[in-house]
Amino acid sequence: MKKTSVSLFFAFVLLVSLTAQDALVSGLDAYAKSDWSTAILSFRKALSSSDEKNRPETWFWLIMSELSSGDYETAMSEMERFTARYPADARNADLSYQKGRIKYTEGKYEESIQVLYRYLSEWPSHASISSAYYWIGECLYSTGRYEEASSVFRLVVERFPESVKGEAARYRLALIGQTVREDELLRLLKQSHEESLKIIEEYQRREKTYEQAMTAYQKRISEMIKDTRLGDLEKQLGDEKLRNSRLTDRIAVLESQNAELAAALTMTGAAPAAFPNSGKSGEESDSVERKRALEELRTKALTLENIYSDAPVEVSP
Repeated sequence: MKKTSVSLFFAFVLLVSLTAQDALVSGLDAYAKSDWSTAILSFRKALSSSDEKNRPETWFWLIMSELSSGDYETAMSEMERFTARYPADARNADLSYQKGRIKYTEGKYEESIQVLYRYLSEWPSHASISSAYYWIGECLYSTGRYEEASSVFRLVVERFPESVKGEAARYRLALIGQTVREDELLRLLKQSHEESLKIIEEYQRREKTYEQAMTAYQKRISEMIKDTRLGDLEKQLGDEKLRNSRLTDRIAVLESQNAELAAALTMTGAAPAAFPNSGKSGEESDSVERKRALEELRTKALTLENIYSDAPVEVSP
């Protein structure tokens, strides 16, 4: 009875072991064919029935399948659990490298650099050393740190000339050289454009200042010309008014003297002598001449006054 129970137990263990091995083989076959979903299912099945000896390998391939399928969150979680469960397992080197790759893929470039440098420090002789340096260079390149990236890519080319990343590193070096030249040209173009704008703005400012100065100068000249002509007209009008006043006074004196002479002639009973070749008396002729002279003076005075008050003043430009 006891022998039968022991036999059954060993048979069951053997069956489970064979089932786990079959699932592991199926998972590896699916992984080789990039059938990630089938590989994940197979590895999970193998993991649930595998013994402790085969468990690390099965778990490792499960993590790699999740990583390849793009399920980075699950893969990162499984990596942490694996490292905590098997801290001395050699596969931790591969997982550490893959952590850096995941950080790069997620755009967490600074974290990726830190993880990859830690990997290089802990496993300096691992097979993926050249690739780790390459991805550090890619992180630096993605953040625009071209000089640092160039140094890392050059290290890959010089220290690992046969590396699978050698050709990619050389391509990046050429691209960085071109990018640096383009950036320098863009910088010079931007600087030239800014200087051109400054020159244009300075020219426009000076042009505006010149126009304002010319406008003010022309206005001042116009005012000076206007003031000069007005002064001349006022002086001329004043002189004419003075002459008109003197003539008016002279006429008044002459009229007074004429009246006195006429009165004296009337008292003596004598008639005033007539001008030669004239049909008018001397008194009438003298009176007409005085009136004509007075009228001319008044007309001239009014003309000057109208010129001063109404006529537009022409200003020379």
